[in-house]
Amino acid sequence: MRYQIMSIHEQVKNLALAGKADWQLTKQQIKDLCISSTMPYAAYFSAMQDLIVSSEQGESYLADDTETLFNFTLAQLLESQDKYFAELKLTAQADGTIPYNSCFGNPEYAVSVYGKEMGQLLSLLYTHYGYYLQWIIQQRYATLAKNNKLFLKLYGFALENKTEFSLWLEAYRNMAEADIEAQQLYAMHWRYCPEQSYYRDIIMQSDLSDVRYLFRYGVYIDEHVLQMAKFMSSYPEAELKSLSQYIVQSYKDGFERGLRSYQIKKYAVLIIPAGMERLGRLLITDLQAIGLTAIVCQPQTQSLNKQCDYDHRFDLALNYDRAYTDKFIPAYEQAVNQMSAILKLQAGPVYIELFGETPFNPANKEAALKLNDEQMKLRRTASSQTTQMFYKHYIQEETSFCIIAFPSTEIGGKFEQIFADTVKINLLDSIRYGNIQQKIIDVLDTAEYVHVKGKAGNQTDIMVRLHPLANPDNETNFENCVADVNIPVGEVFTSPLLTGTNGTLHVEDIYLRDLRYYNLKVTFTDGMISDYDCTNFADGEANRKYIEENLLMPHKTLPIGEFAIGTNTTAYQIAKKYDILALLPILIIEKMGPHFAIGDTCYTREEDVDHFNFVNGKKLIAVDNEKTALRHSDPMNAYTQTHTDITLPYEMLESISAVKADGSRIDIIRDGFFTVPGTEELNIPLREMNV
Repeated sequence: MRYQIMSIHEQVKNLALAGKADWQLTKQQIKDLCISSTMPYAAYFSAMQDLIVSSEQGESYLADDTETLFNFTLAQLLESQDKYFAELKLTAQADGTIPYNSCFGNPEYAVSVYGKEMGQLLSLLYTHYGYYLQWIIQQRYATLAKNNKLFLKLYGFALENKTEFSLWLEAYRNMAEADIEAQQLYAMHWRYCPEQSYYRDIIMQSDLSDVRYLFRYGVYIDEHVLQMAKFMSSYPEAELKSLSQYIVQSYKDGFERGLRSYQIKKYAVLIIPAGMERLGRLLITDLQAIGLTAIVCQPQTQSLNKQCDYDHRFDLALNYDRAYTDKFIPAYEQAVNQMSAILKLQAGPVYIELFGETPFNPANKEAALKLNDEQMKLRRTASSQTTQMFYKHYIQEETSFCIIAFPSTEIGGKFEQIFADTVKINLLDSIRYGNIQQKIIDVLDTAEYVHVKGKAGNQTDIMVRLHPLANPDNETNFENCVADVNIPVGEVFTSPLLTGTNGTLHVEDIYLRDLRYYNLKVTFTDGMISDYDCTNFADGEANRKYIEENLLMPHKTLPIGEFAIGTNTTAYQIAKKYDILALLPILIIEKMGPHFAIGDTCYTREEDVDHFNFVNGKKLIAVDNEKTALRHSDPMNAYTQTHTDITLPYEMLESISAVKADGSRIDIIRDGFFTVPGTEELNIPLREMNV
């Protein structure tokens, strides 16, 4: 094994630095090119040259250079950033033009100039080379060098008038698949290795009152990130400390309620939004206080161009075949084997996300690359294999997690009030809610089915089949979910049986995986999706394709993995108060009505570990379904590697009823209000909305 006596961190550092001399040489060669306007693809090579050369600014941002970055004013940093990302902008400029419309990163434009095959390849490469700034920040000189060499090779082809697509594609494939083992190790190292402290050092060592530190990340820093950093810099220290302690306590509670110990672990992955580093610093300290070292991932930012991301979401289609997966899968296995000791000490992530960004409605482009049926099959197989490899080392049943959400400044002029009310939601009393929710669970545990019916105008009508309880005194179907792994409090959930779960779920407006859906309808037959539709586009087939590509792919169908009833009516009241229902993340909105997850259950790869209701100690028996039961006989087909929650908000709901074996019913919700005795408190926010 290469560098066997070195630590993983030393291995990766050496791999990254190995190409530094080549990078410097090829970078200068690219800078020195005088591109003739008469050569093939001249405009493209000129644009690529500008992109590569302008990425040099990243060398001034490196965190181990404590001085250079601060020789620039904030205005200069923003100007430099705008120049680097200029062609990707979707907003109209002073002259009325939209840069992305004539950018080679736009496959529609590239194909219009160079034809379908070559246009798709060159558009892919332009977008790929957009990562240069980030690679420089991460000092991935070997990656930079091999990409520069590809640029020079293609440039040489053009000079010699060698314009055969197959020749250019072969050159790209050779570059993409070179050092594939190192690529996989590098990616996993940056995610899980405690010695990789680049982002943690920025958070812990920077003067967070000077927002220029944000440019050390090597990604686009928009006005909302700057506004968040300024907001956080003035946030009361005592309140921020209290919030950090609450998050870490919730993280601990997730272990304790799951009868697990974080004390046998060493590391917790920390994911925060850029601009919230003050909270991140406190979380790092508070995690350290309970014996866990925070491994900080690159702080999250909003994409400058979500349409570009959408256009290139299937770029792997260009070289994704059996030959590629035959290289990728062993490379991945080698990487997880090398990382095994570190993965086994992972406690699970602490994740802070933002909500309130402007919903994105993508345009579908024929010019964009797509996966064919054979590639989707290969992707399903590869995903299943690599996931199994990962979880041999990352022991999921020994881990937990914690996720919490706050508004982005993009949510508008009432940001500070919404932020304060979101904190209020996030700090709701778990024990109080747990006791109320137990009243609902006690009724649901008498049922054979749960019937969910939409109000007039909403077509939801679905019967959810529950597991039979052999011993109701000691068994339960529903998890009593409070504020530990998923903050805020407010849901009871189960893994339904597939056989006997039938009907239609209809949501009029929902935001899933950063994409908006209008009139999303999903029909289940014996727990599997049998039909689907939406009204995003005028063409019905385009709507089906949109759902297939963004909710189902690489699968043709998915099971219902979870059914839940949200109880957080305070969150619903606040959402209606500010008219932000469509902007809320699934983390909060799933607590505001019934929701159905398509994909795996909430107990995936933890089915064979006992789970107990923390209020009454009953054992949870609804931890799998007919599909995940295949884990013993056909593990490759037991899991889907996806889980997407779809919520039907209270306002679209007529009723939720527990249906007993004899056909009798007990309402959980009727006409917008909870009806189970002992749940009256949940109706107070709902009634206040109608005063």
